[in-house]
Amino acid sequence: MSSRWTRVDALVATLRTRWDRGRYLRDYASGTGWQPITLPVKAPNANELLHDFDAVMQWAARFRRDSHTAGGRPRFAVETRTIQSRGVGANEVPARIRLDTFEQLYSLLGTKDDVLALDAIIGQTADKAPALLAWVEREPLAAISLRENWERLLDTVDWITARDTSQFYLRHIDVAGVDTKFVEHHQKVLGRLLTVTLPGERIDLSQSSFARRFGFRGKPDYTRLRLLTPFALVPPGITELRLRTDELSAIDFGVATVFVVENEVSYLAFPEVPDAIVIFGEGFHVSSLDAVAWLHGKEIVYWGDIDTHGFAILNRFRERFGSVRSILMDHATLLAHPDQRVTEPSPTSEPLPYLTEAERSIYDDLIEDRFGPAVRLEQERIRFSLLKQALRPWMTSAAPPGSGPRN
Repeated sequence: MSSRWTRVDALVATLRTRWDRGRYLRDYASGTGWQPITLPVKAPNANELLHDFDAVMQWAARFRRDSHTAGGRPRFAVETRTIQSRGVGANEVPARIRLDTFEQLYSLLGTKDDVLALDAIIGQTADKAPALLAWVEREPLAAISLRENWERLLDTVDWITARDTSQFYLRHIDVAGVDTKFVEHHQKVLGRLLTVTLPGERIDLSQSSFARRFGFRGKPDYTRLRLLTPFALVPPGITELRLRTDELSAIDFGVATVFVVENEVSYLAFPEVPDAIVIFGEGFHVSSLDAVAWLHGKEIVYWGDIDTHGFAILNRFRERFGSVRSILMDHATLLAHPDQRVTEPSPTSEPLPYLTEAERSIYDDLIEDRFGPAVRLEQERIRFSLLKQALRPWMTSAAPPGSGPRN
């Protein structure tokens, strides 16, 4: 049997592909008038009928059989054409198939359950959230895939829409059958639904987290710090605190200098310095320190890795706090540790306009691989004696805060 002759299962596959793209359900959901569907059939020609009669008869018998249900009812209409052959006379062969109703289509594809589910979804949406009907019409397959949870999704959207969520965490959502795990699992579709139902001023597209984007309170940022000098409000013997960053703004420790260190071990081992505290920076997390207003009145000293991302963090930090200076992020420190250098996994080369001339010089050298490919010197690999040496200016009161870079 020639593979050039159309089989019914190939026609069904074509219709299934169109169904899976949503075109038929979109028309159904939006109430677009039904247009009969026709698909062409590639049938044997007169020459093939004459020279391969048995194969043609097998193909025709199979096509007729597959065109009917097990009970003998036609699955679709078959339009024919006549071919003439001197040896076998006139014969009718299929030219195209035609589906005259939507019911014929979903019966042929076995997708009646999808249609019933879509009917139920449209009914629920019209009753609870009419504003989302247009979304269902555009995305019927997405809606059907959520059939078991659609009503709970609508109730969740309604709960959020009806409230000022600025004082709520996601945990406060109080809907039957809905918990934070449900919201987290469905946050993508909830985000699409809420974008339709909420006014623009309640959506912050600059936020990457679902909670903050739709006005909920997000998980707070925390800041770890060590007291390098005694602080009257903290009981003796307590040297380290972990506070919510926004609440840290209410506590001015009254110190002159704030050190920010990226590596945790270096942070824990940081020497005692008079009139100072040290903050564990945790990489680009330093951006959250914007919330600590009193930092703007302090001398801020940053110590990070000597690699491209270390300087990117310094640049971002200094953009927010113009007084930031760096220590141990220079050529001398890098050259003093030739055996401790490693490879930076994914260097950056972005412009860093807030670096000093000396910092930009070593940053450019790193980008251009002047010390080797993607060189990196992590701060925990720097000799501890060099840290103590770098901190000498802060061990006395001879240089007041803000008197200029000391490195």
